[in-house]
Amino acid sequence: MQIVMLVIALLTAVFAGWNILRLVSFKRAGALPAEELLTAYGLGIGAISLQMLLFYFLNVRYTILTITVPWIALFILNMRSNGTGVRDRLKDGENRPVIEKLLVLGISLEVAYAFFRALIKPIESYDAVAIYAIKAKIFYLAQSIPSDYFTRISALYPHPDYPLCIPLAETFIYTFLGSFNDQLVKMIFPLFFVGILGMLYFAVRRFASRAYALLFTFLLASIPQFNSYAANAYQDLPLAYYYFVSAIFLFRWMEDRSRSQYLVVSAVMAGLAGWTKNEGMMYCVVNTAVIFAFALLDTGGRSWKTVRSLAVYLSIIFVIMLPWTWIKKTSGIVNGEIELANLNPSNMLKQIYKIVPIFYEFQKQFFGPKKWNILFPAAAFIMILNYKKLFQGTGKYIFISLALSVAGYCVFYMISLVEINYFLSKTWSRFLIHFLPVLVYYLATLLKEDVKL
Repeated sequence: MQIVMLVIALLTAVFAGWNILRLVSFKRAGALPAEELLTAYGLGIGAISLQMLLFYFLNVRYTILTITVPWIALFILNMRSNGTGVRDRLKDGENRPVIEKLLVLGISLEVAYAFFRALIKPIESYDAVAIYAIKAKIFYLAQSIPSDYFTRISALYPHPDYPLCIPLAETFIYTFLGSFNDQLVKMIFPLFFVGILGMLYFAVRRFASRAYALLFTFLLASIPQFNSYAANAYQDLPLAYYYFVSAIFLFRWMEDRSRSQYLVVSAVMAGLAGWTKNEGMMYCVVNTAVIFAFALLDTGGRSWKTVRSLAVYLSIIFVIMLPWTWIKKTSGIVNGEIELANLNPSNMLKQIYKIVPIFYEFQKQFFGPKKWNILFPAAAFIMILNYKKLFQGTGKYIFISLALSVAGYCVFYMISLVEINYFLSKTWSRFLIHFLPVLVYYLATLLKEDVKL
């Protein structure tokens, strides 16, 4: 029975996300049905967790009815609108069934292994239990966020400043299951893994053959560090999902600014990245900077339409982050690791010594085949060989996004209050996961004219 309720819960998340996409006329932008489904899952998980946070202000308890009724109401509203549109067509590629079948088999095995590892044991890693799952259990037992949670209870557990997207998503699953089940609740995470792989495949298929898209999808799926985080109930893979989907739709909007729905969905996903993990706010800044660069480089700063688009983008992120930001501000919750007040020239000069350990740890990951295969050296080699393509078309904005991601994490380390070597050893290999899908997508765009599949 619990498996049935799990399926119903996950379908409810997809239903919620699908209704939001329909509300913004996502179909009219030409998105493929599979892309809509993959986007709806992550969007629904994020939206329902935000809904449950809003219940804190409204003093509403968590039940299946209170969670689902607003989405049913939105569905009825959406039925009154015209959701028709012309779907994009994928580029036809040369049919090589043997290659495709082998790649599909490889991807399927990686995905199956991720689900297997998620199911064979309950949530057991320290961060997943002490930071996230314990909060989910508190919320489930109280059927709400207790009124004194932020002023008293949260201080009893590590990192009270961490956003509650994943803890509330786990509470959502517990609510449908009717009890704790720390194995079934982990299904959230391999589904984010599937979402990233699927979005990568369809993004590459828009300009290349099936075999080519499958090749890069398998490349990402088979990276040990990336795959391992599909089953450990950490927030890093969900954050990678939100940033990747946000970036993909942002780049797609840049290619055709008439499809404003892509910009809206990109902004929502960026906001959900901030709602998922503190580092997600950096990606809100990264995407905003990329749009600003687009306004300067492609429109010469003279396009009011782009300025309006930037304003809309920031407004959507602001609305999504407002409830959590308000709670932290009014409850006196602060980040114990990063102090933004240290982001000033004087302090940055004092912290310059951290550059050495930062790059030492980076090179360890860069040349670390045990976790990353040979992806990073291969990526550097490909970029050097294709240096003329790095700043062509939309590719230059992908490059800017990746460069800002790396630079942003370096700044985090510079202003961190945590001992630098300890902080690096615990986080660099996780931070790299966040922008890894965007890097693999970028490599696919660079090699599309050289690799014939």
